[in-house]
Amino acid sequence: MKLSKAVKLFIAILLVCAFIIPEGVSVSAASYKTGIYKINTQESPLNVRTCPSSENMKVGSIPKGTKVNVTFVSSNGWGKVVYGDVHGWISLEYCKYVGAAEEPATEASTRGKLRNYGISAANLTWVTGWKQEFSKTSGLCTSSATASLLRRRQAAEGRAVTFTFGDVRAAMGGNPIPDKNGKYESCSSYFSDVTPFTHNDTATGAAVTYYLKKETETTHSHNREYIADLLDTHPEGVVVYTKYGSSGKHAILISDYVRNKDGSLQFYAYDPANGTGRKKLENTWIMTKISSVGAFFANVISIWYVQGDLTIDDGHFAYPGYEVIDSQLKVSKKKTYVYSESDLSSERIEKLAKGDTVDISYKFTADDGTEWCITAEGFFIEAARLSAN
Repeated sequence: MKLSKAVKLFIAILLVCAFIIPEGVSVSAASYKTGIYKINTQESPLNVRTCPSSENMKVGSIPKGTKVNVTFVSSNGWGKVVYGDVHGWISLEYCKYVGAAEEPATEASTRGKLRNYGISAANLTWVTGWKQEFSKTSGLCTSSATASLLRRRQAAEGRAVTFTFGDVRAAMGGNPIPDKNGKYESCSSYFSDVTPFTHNDTATGAAVTYYLKKETETTHSHNREYIADLLDTHPEGVVVYTKYGSSGKHAILISDYVRNKDGSLQFYAYDPANGTGRKKLENTWIMTKISSVGAFFANVISIWYVQGDLTIDDGHFAYPGYEVIDSQLKVSKKKTYVYSESDLSSERIEKLAKGDTVDISYKFTADDGTEWCITAEGFFIEAARLSAN
């Protein structure tokens, strides 16, 4: 069949249009990078979501033409932004790259590192009295999580830990003394932003006073990215108060997080109801009441944390945020290497044989979620290749 000139011209135009890439759209997600982007939608504002996917909750929007700083890029082409009170993700498909940020973005290099300033499950998990009491009564989670938060802050500042469970309960309006059967009465979960928590530093005798900042979650639309941003400046932890079922409410302490390569977040928490130390958020007691991490954040009522960022120099801690091991572990797999850094591409210091024993000082989780052990000499071994004797 012979085509007319008009039909040929029409087909040619279609083929050309098919290969034109609209302004602001990248060929692949891998080509995106951090920096300043301009919202390049045709008319409507661009949605901001809780996670790097269009399937997740919308937490706000950014008008067309607005310039934003993208500080992290996910593997599927979404960018992490903060726009006013909105913390979340935008699809970079609808943005145009403008240039590098005026100040270097630090999120890619600092996010996900467990900067707990020497606070670990080994020394400051929970205050005395909570574990055995949860089975007897409810209403203790708020004061328990708060007491642990204050103790962790003291430790992070290099102070002697002086806050007690009972005194924190008293400051929050609850009876700090259990009854003759060892049962505590339920304590109201309410407290004021101006409630002072004061103790004397046992080393200097000086009064140490902390105030908590409490925010209702409606301010941030249940946005887990906001929690991560808070943990960057409050590595001692953030208490999250959430509801479940028709009337249940519960407080836990979120202590740290890891940013996965796809941009998603892995949170870790201390749940008073577990009473067993640091766990992945999805493994805490509250998850037996709420089906998913997404549902957990969707039901958050409020969050609170110690007023004032933790800006002290953490250099006096050998390995901030790492779990203390101080024991001998056995090499459980063949072709196990000792590395100069927590990176498989770093220098190999030594090859170990299966069955060898190694003196291990610390254990930690790297940015990509891989667990590493640090030897007494300061070198690194993959934790998965070691086991207890």
